[in-house]
Amino acid sequence: MVSRIASFVLALSLALGAAHAQESTRRLIVTVVTRNDTGNVFCAIWRGREGFPMQRGRAVEHVRDSTIVGGRAHCVFENLEPGEYAIAAFHDENANDDLDTGLFGIPTEGTGASNDARGVMAPPPYDGAKFQLGTASVQRLTIHIGY
Repeated sequence: MVSRIASFVLALSLALGAAHAQESTRRLIVTVVTRNDTGNVFCAIWRGREGFPMQRGRAVEHVRDSTIVGGRAHCVFENLEPGEYAIAAFHDENANDDLDTGLFGIPTEGTGASNDARGVMAPPPYDGAKFQLGTASVQRLTIHIGY
């Protein structure tokens, strides 16, 4: 009887360890396509429409990549729960850690969103940018920055 219990505990421990290892390696890799290799790329991810894309404080997570090579940067998000998300990104060409804007708050640096969603005289809508994050260990998206 003791060996059956020990075997069960060992099997359960291994199963839980495997589930934890799978969860800890889940990653979303976002390739951001820019017009040049100057500056940085910032990405933020929201779970739900509230605050998207203007209120960065409501984002689940922020990532900055200061390595742009060949017009490509990568924002990597780790251990997100499966579900619905949307991403907004911008190309901080002057590397001042801020999205620069001009008259009427219109960005003077490139911006983009998941699904390459674009707004008409406004930021991209959440419904155009939303996507489903599954349970795969790696999921990839590409965002093309518009200038």
